[in-house]
Amino acid sequence: MIVYADLHVHIGQAKNRWVKITASRELTIKNALSVAKKQKGLTILGLVDSGSKVVLAEYRELLDTGRLQEVSGGGFLSTEGLLLIPAWELEIGEAHYLAYLPNLESLLALTKELWPHTKNQELSTQRFNILPQEVRILVENLGGIFFPAHVFTPFKGFYGKAVDSLYELFMTPFTAIELGLSSSTEMAAGITELENSVFLSNSDAHSLKRIAREYNEIDLPSLDFAGFKRALCEGKIIANYGLDPRLGKYYETACINCGSLFTGNERCQCGGYFVNGVRLRCEQLGGFQLSTKPRPPYFKQIPLDMLPGIGPATITKLVTIGSELYVLNKATFAEIAKVTSEKIAKVILEAREGNLAIEVGGAGFYGKAKLED
Repeated sequence: MIVYADLHVHIGQAKNRWVKITASRELTIKNALSVAKKQKGLTILGLVDSGSKVVLAEYRELLDTGRLQEVSGGGFLSTEGLLLIPAWELEIGEAHYLAYLPNLESLLALTKELWPHTKNQELSTQRFNILPQEVRILVENLGGIFFPAHVFTPFKGFYGKAVDSLYELFMTPFTAIELGLSSSTEMAAGITELENSVFLSNSDAHSLKRIAREYNEIDLPSLDFAGFKRALCEGKIIANYGLDPRLGKYYETACINCGSLFTGNERCQCGGYFVNGVRLRCEQLGGFQLSTKPRPPYFKQIPLDMLPGIGPATITKLVTIGSELYVLNKATFAEIAKVTSEKIAKVILEAREGNLAIEVGGAGFYGKAKLED
């Protein structure tokens, strides 16, 4: 079974209470389920605020009303036919980690162990005063999967902030790692200690429109958590679909204040300091070196909302011919032009072929895609 999965999506509000303060209030569980399946074209969604008390309360409500149904092999199946995998992004030490759990019972067991180690049990991505090695053992003993999030970013990235080698903290490699928006397979494949870890590309969405800006194509033996876990452990990733990393907001070394690219000086002319980019960090770790291990293809793409001249009204027209995944990857010039214009069709096909100019991002500023002059 071939599926499309975005495994890192936040929740803005649950039960009318804030969960992720920096996220959109429209990013609720119900809205995420609907948009992910119908508009985006996903099969699996990982919601990474599942350890929040209010998110848990809403899960129970959705299960009671039949909007969600627990699957015997793990995970929740929505009425849209989307598999929801409960997950929890945790800040531990200098890095963020992702924990994926099979069911409500294991999620509750993990919260019982971890809630005493944090001050706020409702908000997203809280700091936990516990060793990451202990959490990994807890998660894996509950049948879950544990690995670092957006590993190369300068703020809270495992390699970007916490370590030079995973063996500084852990005895064994991870089943998987999340590349993050500013890196790609090409930039990380040469890191030898990751040669047996699956690479994942996820959106880290803080709003509905950002869902599936990165996603994974996976060969799944069954549509449940057991199938998901088996696919990761057996390396059944067919392809990664991610941003052109130059569009990521931490790709290049740049000024924290104005976003100007690194000039070689200690300080930017505006007075701000420079934040090391992901490209530089991957170079330092040997990521660009050729790897002897074959990797699935990484398809660089630009989400519809980041393309020049395409706004919400145009996207509404585009999804009448299929999901956003279909429009980005398969829709013909004629199909797109019929519901929008030839100009829009040209932009989408030029982006698909990698022909748009890219203004690189850095230090918290996203890059921009432009039509070639």
